[in-house]
Amino acid sequence: MSRRYLLIFTLLAILLVLLVSCASTTGQLNPQWTQDVFFKNAQEAMDENRYETALFYYEVFLVRYPESHQKVIAAEYERAFINYKMGNYKEATRGYDEIILKYDESPYAMLYHPRFLQLSEIGLVNIEKQKTVNNRLLWRVKEKAWAEENGESLTDDGEESLI
Repeated sequence: MSRRYLLIFTLLAILLVLLVSCASTTGQLNPQWTQDVFFKNAQEAMDENRYETALFYYEVFLVRYPESHQKVIAAEYERAFINYKMGNYKEATRGYDEIILKYDESPYAMLYHPRFLQLSEIGLVNIEKQKTVNNRLLWRVKEKAWAEENGESLTDDGEESLI
């Protein structure tokens, strides 16, 4: 019988924690918020490195105001950029690609500010650069590990050997 109470108590505690953690974002969401308020709050969250919260605000904006084409493209860019900042490169790439496609195919493309196309293209270049840097670092770490295992000395350019 006490095992059952322990299980019920544990489930209630988990539920309470989930409700409290979700309330921190959605509790601040006012149904009367205008488009500008969403952007202001999302930008404040970005400035404070609360990327998940900013992403949430942009997602809700996109659901509430899909007809606001100029701001939708801005929100989509911000969403892709947040994913880039969080290291979610696949999601960021998908977002940037969708924006570029919209400039090519959307009947509303003439309403979009050209900077989001340019920034999306830059974002894709930066992701490729980041992948290259990560690959180089990974291989450098593997090379150094191999050198240490085999009693070799491996130095980076500009790094003096300690031997």
